[in-house]
Amino acid sequence: MSPSSEESGDSAPSAAKAILDHVRHWNAMDKESWLGLFADDIEYEDPPGTVASRGIEVMSSHAWDGAFTAVKRWILEPVKVIECGREAQVYMRNHGAIDGLPVLVESIELWRVDEAGKVDLIRAFWEPPQDPAVRAHLALATWDPDRH
Repeated sequence: MSPSSEESGDSAPSAAKAILDHVRHWNAMDKESWLGLFADDIEYEDPPGTVASRGIEVMSSHAWDGAFTAVKRWILEPVKVIECGREAQVYMRNHGAIDGLPVLVESIELWRVDEAGKVDLIRAFWEPPQDPAVRAHLALATWDPDRH
């Protein structure tokens, strides 16, 4: 993994650093700091072809509020991050519990940062779990494109 721009002394925006900051804020359940990572006009697809929107509000109301509910919680584990320019891919293990059932969702995610270092694109590719009790609580089951 590439060192973060702070570690290398380089001031160039770093998508790898954004991913690692995302994981840190997410796992700490620090919504305010997490939302600070994103550009106002972020493009968000999770997964592509199902959940797609633009804007910081979807990150707050759908991505965050939909992930932390009375029956759902996720812990992120970045297994491998590869950075090229202002983009990075991450192989992520998403460890969760949904209605008391343990869930592991593996994803390959593309993250891009703008010139200011704000995340302006996320595309998260993953295979939904087959258990209907689990699927019913995932974003692809609750997504309302007319609302976002």
